[in-house]
Amino acid sequence: MSRQRKVLVTSVLAAASLVAACTGTTGQQVRADRVTTTSTTSTTAPVPDCAETLPASAKAGQLLMVMVTTPDLAKEALKNGTVGGFGLKGGQPKDIGEKVAAAVKDAAITPFVGSDEEGGTVQRLANAIKILPSAAEMASGGKSSKASGTKTDGSPEAAAKMMGEYAVEMKKLGFNMMFGPVADVGSGSGLGTRSFSDEPTVVASFVTAIVRAVQDAGVIAVVKHWPGIGGGKSDPHDKLSALEPIDQLRLKDILPFQEAFKAGAKGVMVAHSVVPDLTQPNEPASISAAAITNELRGTEGFKGLVITDSLGMGAIIATTPQDEAAEKAIAAGADIALVSGADSIPKAHERLTNAIASGRIPAGQVEASVRRVLAEKSVTGPCPDLVANMTRLEADAGTGATSSGSSNSPGDSSSDESGTTTSGSKSTSSSTPKGRDTGINDTLAD
Repeated sequence: MSRQRKVLVTSVLAAASLVAACTGTTGQQVRADRVTTTSTTSTTAPVPDCAETLPASAKAGQLLMVMVTTPDLAKEALKNGTVGGFGLKGGQPKDIGEKVAAAVKDAAITPFVGSDEEGGTVQRLANAIKILPSAAEMASGGKSSKASGTKTDGSPEAAAKMMGEYAVEMKKLGFNMMFGPVADVGSGSGLGTRSFSDEPTVVASFVTAIVRAVQDAGVIAVVKHWPGIGGGKSDPHDKLSALEPIDQLRLKDILPFQEAFKAGAKGVMVAHSVVPDLTQPNEPASISAAAITNELRGTEGFKGLVITDSLGMGAIIATTPQDEAAEKAIAAGADIALVSGADSIPKAHERLTNAIASGRIPAGQVEASVRRVLAEKSVTGPCPDLVANMTRLEADAGTGATSSGSSNSPGDSSSDESGTTTSGSKSTSSSTPKGRDTGINDTLAD
């Protein structure tokens, strides 16, 4: 079979498998706010759930998200099932809700739709909702000249009220995931005013209050950037650098994350930073099993979604292509690998499908991650029998270990623009390497 035909067949099968797995033979889309499940009792053996019976290509798609500058660039990949969601980078227009609706309407499973909404210099939806003060301004009770008078009294309660109301508006626009709040202690690693404070207890008080308010609005809060990059010397958008040893991080930087987990945070974003005495030399936490599986899940007991920071950042792509980084991240225990640019989807999906189908990533681990992802999308319980038929068709076609994504859409690439997020305008730099997320203002997950 020609490669072109394999790509076409796999795209169709990935999408069909998802539809079959979650909607049966009707083809009706599964939506997070209207999913129903039916329990099945067996006298012989438990009925496998959807995460167990999905074919490799569909599992791979659920473990990938893509960063794009506009929703339509993710539309085909969502329809084909080669990604399970997308996030936006750069300032977005007032009609972003319409664009999101158009992009997700053909997805078999409701996708994650995420956005960085910290306030200050990192805010994508200012044009569509309102301008927010930065984390530092929220904690001090001050206001930014950009914030048009929006301010708080410096209390966690006031900040939470503001962010909860903002999350309600996000939900109306079709967003179900917020990359935030920032739980880092201090302003290092290029954070600046993105951090609430240099004191872990102050950071924890704001982060926990905001997590509760955002999630009460029906939006998943993804606290970042574990294990805490506030004391870092270099910006991970530019290069890989080391944090303090893990024992030191546990005494200070990790504390706000632990409090956020206790408050019910459903997601955490893992940083591209080396952690001495935990990760290997030159190995960022985002692709480290010692960091994700042993420390974050084991020692700290986090049971929610683990998401990587953008795999298009300089700390990663200087040494590791995005497709390889995606496999390493999932193998290390992450549930979602964030790739940058629609043109990165085909290779990342193909490589991850191969890793799943070949057993390079253990089946039980993959299923656990897919199960966590599907649970947050309100897809639970067994899949219809048609999934088994799709799996056999995939094997017969010889595509069990191959995959496809959307081709690169006009105007999109893995490289990110540099500009001001709150204005919606952006500029490009000819010196920016392809595939590199360049700065805090226009990356999805920074």
